[in-house]
Amino acid sequence: MAFNLYLVRHGQTYLNKYGRMQGWTDAPLTESGLSDADAAGTRLANVHFDAAYSSDLSRARITAEHILEANQKSGDLFKPTEIWNFREVFFGSYEGLRGDVIAPEIAEKKGLPNGQINTYSDLVAELGADGTMDACREFDAFEDAEDSAMFWKRFDAGMDQLRANHTDGENVLVVAHGTVVRNVAARFADEATAKVAPENGMVSVWTVSEDDLTMEAYNDTTTIW
Repeated sequence: MAFNLYLVRHGQTYLNKYGRMQGWTDAPLTESGLSDADAAGTRLANVHFDAAYSSDLSRARITAEHILEANQKSGDLFKPTEIWNFREVFFGSYEGLRGDVIAPEIAEKKGLPNGQINTYSDLVAELGADGTMDACREFDAFEDAEDSAMFWKRFDAGMDQLRANHTDGENVLVVAHGTVVRNVAARFADEATAKVAPENGMVSVWTVSEDDLTMEAYNDTTTIW
């Protein structure tokens, strides 16, 4: 069994624009974010999707709707099925705070090089994708943030749903979130790939087998599929 997974990051939101940690906070898309969604739709217009999914956060659902509206090959497939398992990582008490404030604070607590950690991407470069999630939970005063074990438990359950419903050669669209896309790259490709922050509206492509994912494309904002 192997099907094709088109894993897309949603368009820009206001919290993306302001450089804030977003997680489960359901910020709306900006005008630029709607353009990101339409651009992804143009690039994917000629892919016949057998099914479409999104996380249950509006920024992912609306992006998926724009992609499907532009699609020329998928018949009457206009709405994604929402699966909460594909939500962004939950950042707990860090939600809504500026990433360039949180990252140095976590870096200091982890004893990382002073002055060299300014973004979530910098943390990933130093700690790895799983290590960064673990650090966010470790230092969240309310102990609400997801660590890597919590994230992968729910994500893997979502993938189990896809595997149960799709078969060889099918094309499946999933619109999710930046850290989700990055985490998948770190686990199933390599940590070096995951150091590259996924852009809004980017497309990554994976071949999904019974027990693995193989990367075909990552952070692609130019290919006409």
